[in-house]
Amino acid sequence: MTEKPVETWRPTRAVFVAGFALVLLFLTLFSAYGHVPGPAVAALVLPGVLTPTLIAAAALGVLSVGRFAPEAKIQKRLLYAVIGGLPIGLLAMGGMLAAYHSGPSVTYVAVTVAIAGPLGGLVAGARPISTIAAGAAAGVLASAIGLLVAYFQNDLVDLFGNQETVGSMADASYRLQLTSSIVSGIAAGAMAFGYLRRTGLALPWPAYPLAGGIPGLLTLGAALIGWIGGLPLSHAVAKESEFDAAIIANRLPEQVNHGLILLFAGAFVAMILVGRTLKRD
Repeated sequence: MTEKPVETWRPTRAVFVAGFALVLLFLTLFSAYGHVPGPAVAALVLPGVLTPTLIAAAALGVLSVGRFAPEAKIQKRLLYAVIGGLPIGLLAMGGMLAAYHSGPSVTYVAVTVAIAGPLGGLVAGARPISTIAAGAAAGVLASAIGLLVAYFQNDLVDLFGNQETVGSMADASYRLQLTSSIVSGIAAGAMAFGYLRRTGLALPWPAYPLAGGIPGLLTLGAALIGWIGGLPLSHAVAKESEFDAAIIANRLPEQVNHGLILLFAGAFVAMILVGRTLKRD
């Protein structure tokens, strides 16, 4: 029996992924709108906007590459991937400017968010395209979990041991963050595996952990882009408040830890799940 090719283009599933990614980006931008009074909050919000921007850009890049260059060489694939991600960057830039339209380093914030679109789209240039689509779907799920945790954070912090003291609040917040990162990673790995299995394609097993790790890779990318693009913003905050600047600086290790947990948990879960199916086959 002849195996199915690994590069078969399935637009329906990719369109659904892109649609959910856009909804996630809109929700993120809506939550930021009206809640960014100054540079300190803008610096804290920026990485949170960049992650769904990269995910949505990757999802739109999949649509662009799959529609116009599914069998093309890498140069043409990357071109259409960038074209697919560009509108997402412009959309995210407009949303961020609506939230933070005046104050120091506005230009740097706008450029940083705009550039994230084409950079996220570049991911879609990799083969097989179904793996990138699965990774984008996993990223949407992981980020949706993050939004839910943020929305119910006050109740969840109490559930994790907050006793209304500084020490207990810090410990509860750490436990909540660690738990949500692990749960998001597990969910991302399971989503990536399920998406790829439902395609029915004869994919090599490394495609599964790669798809499961894509949300973590995009989260780490958002942390890096946010740190580089947000440096002028951080300097502006430091001039106003050294305390706020220290809080912003401490957020970078937290974001990196979250991205690493997502990366390894997602890849590991997807690898274990595909390994179990290979044993049964």
